[in-house]
Amino acid sequence: MRRDSDLIRAILLAVEADDRCEVLRLPDIAGYTDEAVHFHARLLVEKGFLVTYFPDRTGRQPWVCIRLSWEGYDFLDAIRDPAIWRSVKRAAGKVGSWSIETLAAIAKTMIIAKVEALGLAA
Repeated sequence: MRRDSDLIRAILLAVEADDRCEVLRLPDIAGYTDEAVHFHARLLVEKGFLVTYFPDRTGRQPWVCIRLSWEGYDFLDAIRDPAIWRSVKRAAGKVGSWSIETLAAIAKTMIIAKVEALGLAA
């Protein structure tokens, strides 16, 4: 299965939007299968963006996503704005790479440019 940057963003947004401190199961993401959401959530755990507890090592039990990590919040804050996200994806497409590091670097560059355009740079 290929990584899907839109699904990664959607999972982070869904976990953050939950009113509880802990998400008791993976969110349903419109347009994506449970298997795709599960796969991408595991990638986010591997990257350190989600802090989780897996109650059953066989994978048959629902797993618990406790929360976003500090790094998860930082990445989400960089790509939260839909206009910035569209621009980040367009730029990553031109570069031909969309690793998390690449997406974050592009987003941060765009945010800094926005801050400078507003005259808020120090």
